[in-house]
Amino acid sequence: MTTTTPVYAPITRWCDMSGMGRTRVYEELSAGNLRAVKVGNRTLIEVETGLAWLRSLPAPNVRPSRKAAA
Repeated sequence: MTTTTPVYAPITRWCDMSGMGRTRVYEELSAGNLRAVKVGNRTLIEVETGLAWLRSLPAPNVRPSRKAAA
């Protein structure tokens, strides 16, 4: 069974796919980092563009916790 990536996803599905919260999605739409279309009253996120934007973000600087180092 193959799964295909949708071209557009409603905001709730995009939040599930990306791990982003709704507020952050709207902030990134306003900043121009995510692209969307309106269909009636629904906002659909352009998935490939959104995934490409997420891939372009820098990797986090993760440090071991002090508990793990002790």
